[in-house]
Amino acid sequence: MTTTDNAAYRDNQDLLQALLRLGDSMIERALLVRQAAADPTASPADAQDLVAALYRQPPQLQQQLEQLNLGLQRQWDRLQRRSAASVRAQVFLPWVHLTLLFQLERRDQELLLCALLAEIDPRYRVMLQALTDELAGDASFTPLASAVLMLVGGPAERIDLQQRLFSDAALRRWDLIELAAGCRLGTLAGGYRLTAAISAYLLARAAPQLRLEQALDEIDSALPLADHLVDDAVLQQLSNFIARAGSDQVSPASYLLHLQGPDLPLQQSLCAAVFKQIGMSCVRLDGKAIWQAYLNGQNNRAELTARLRLLCRDALLCNRVLVLVHCQWLSTPDSADDLLDEVCNTLLDSQRYLAVLNGPARRLSDLAHQYSAHRALPILIKSRVPASQMRHRIWQRHLPSLGFKPAESTLAQLVNNYPFTEEQILTVVKEAASRQLLNPDAESAAELLLDACREQSNKEQLSVAQEVKSAYRFSDIVLPANTRQWLLEVLQYAQNRHQVIENWGFDSKNQNSKNLCVLFYGPSGTGKTMAAAIIANELNLGLYKIDLANLVSKYVGETEKHLAQLFDQAEAMNIVLFFDEAESLFSKRTETKNAHDRYANLQTGYLLQRIETYPGIVILSTNLLKNMDKAFMRRFKFMIEYPFPGSAQRLQLWRNAFPPATPLAGDLDFPLLAERAPLSGGNINNIALSAAFLAAAERQTVSQRHVLQATEREYHKLGKVFNAADFSWGDDD
Repeated sequence: MTTTDNAAYRDNQDLLQALLRLGDSMIERALLVRQAAADPTASPADAQDLVAALYRQPPQLQQQLEQLNLGLQRQWDRLQRRSAASVRAQVFLPWVHLTLLFQLERRDQELLLCALLAEIDPRYRVMLQALTDELAGDASFTPLASAVLMLVGGPAERIDLQQRLFSDAALRRWDLIELAAGCRLGTLAGGYRLTAAISAYLLARAAPQLRLEQALDEIDSALPLADHLVDDAVLQQLSNFIARAGSDQVSPASYLLHLQGPDLPLQQSLCAAVFKQIGMSCVRLDGKAIWQAYLNGQNNRAELTARLRLLCRDALLCNRVLVLVHCQWLSTPDSADDLLDEVCNTLLDSQRYLAVLNGPARRLSDLAHQYSAHRALPILIKSRVPASQMRHRIWQRHLPSLGFKPAESTLAQLVNNYPFTEEQILTVVKEAASRQLLNPDAESAAELLLDACREQSNKEQLSVAQEVKSAYRFSDIVLPANTRQWLLEVLQYAQNRHQVIENWGFDSKNQNSKNLCVLFYGPSGTGKTMAAAIIANELNLGLYKIDLANLVSKYVGETEKHLAQLFDQAEAMNIVLFFDEAESLFSKRTETKNAHDRYANLQTGYLLQRIETYPGIVILSTNLLKNMDKAFMRRFKFMIEYPFPGSAQRLQLWRNAFPPATPLAGDLDFPLLAERAPLSGGNINNIALSAAFLAAAERQTVSQRHVLQATEREYHKLGKVFNAADFSWGDDD
């Protein structure tokens, strides 16, 4: 044995030359067998058993066959030793990779080699056709009769040869070869050849393209795992997975890595970074694409399984990890079209690693534990919306890359007001940069960023709510001193809650401490809706007023369904929820006298639960505090009364009611109006608008006459008696 017999192959061409020499020896033996089979004295039984026919020949011919068999055995042994050395030397050889992946035994490899010879050198096709009088039909197919001659053996080996060409055997199960039309395995008649993708792969001409309906997208990670901005606990769990799964090359186990989190691009990047450390790349397998392939195949599960198995073959050959996303397209429990179990089981059959992003956790875990072909280990790793300190790092990473250097106060506002994922933050920064590029002098960088944040929060629409848009700020509202101070404290709580709750650790002491639930109560028109709009505007968040008529349903379970949808959407959008006239839904719970009472109480209880766990701001307003359930009122962090305005507040309201551009006559007497008209701020604004239209119709400035005329109209709406004589100063005034 020479040193070369144990050396790694230099490259794929070196290995192919060794396979050609092995093929030459096999053909030489086949010619010898053919010579024996042509003996006119051989019996029909001998003709079927080529080895028996050969051993009827003179001893010299028998000796020649034994020498050829011995030489072939040495060549196969040498091929195995050098292949193993090549693996150790990390020389990539497609033939070696394929035979190891699909655990091909020597007889499988011999069949594969018979078909590969003609692909390496077309002259072999002529030789193989000449070995037998039986043609395969299409000249591109290797005749099975030639393979029989090259792999000659007794009757038992013929049966083994047939079995290795069955559809469930490795060569055909993984679509490594294809049979010619009309091929008869029972008599080993017809032909076979390598599939086009396998031929190109073994010759190192092209790697298979991973595709289902379309080519699968590669998932790349430009960041090392340690540079991802996620919780340290998540990074540690992923590192533990790498240490276990990456070093466990002996155990016949599959790993189902399930990553859950609100940021899909981040989950994909983490997945790619993890498997990069194991030496593999990732491709995205979309559940929607699988569903479409299923529909295009006329809902044929067997056809879908075959296509997935072909995809698995190519993933193995290309050293790719399949990453399953959008599982909701496959998971429809209790339906005939639920495909998740079948898809995952097919992938686990061959893949050492399978990754799933944001799938049904309990179901995937059970599926892996119940998988029986070999051991499958489910690994669930959850990430969450980044906390304020992590968001600060994310903003700091992405802002400078697009030319933004905001003040620390602006950065603090971005961090505290918007619990965004990294994907959302990057989208905001890009959007702000685009606007700055188009009009660099239009707004400050802070305004651009805040506007982009608000639009990112409001990019979806709620089905049971309507956005309230206004330009009111804190300086615009007229309130008594106590009420104004309470409203300011609500704003301060909202602006600083992430620092106090997360950074100072109060979340460990107070459950649901991120939630901010506020109740505004008082007569109609006293500024409750305006105050809700001010809170949203000061925080640069969207304000959505809940349409109670669309929320409440007479059908059992529908109201809870609407509430669940509302709060799930609102949490994703990071908005302020505003329930006006809340007493209609949050009224006192009744005694349980019938099924309707039980259902109404269940609705209230469910709403209590969702409001307490909502991590944003919920504002409720009511004109009828006494009708509110006291158990519910205990959930509020703030309860602010908006009293009917006194004369001092009314005077300020009258002065604020008319915009600066409104032409006012000199006879307007705001002190008189404030003194004699006991109206709320909403009524005063209505009067100012009506008076402006009256004056515009007469092409005049707004005078006291117009205001009194509009006041009379407002009194009529309120059911109050208007007396013009009341609106003049007396001798005692």
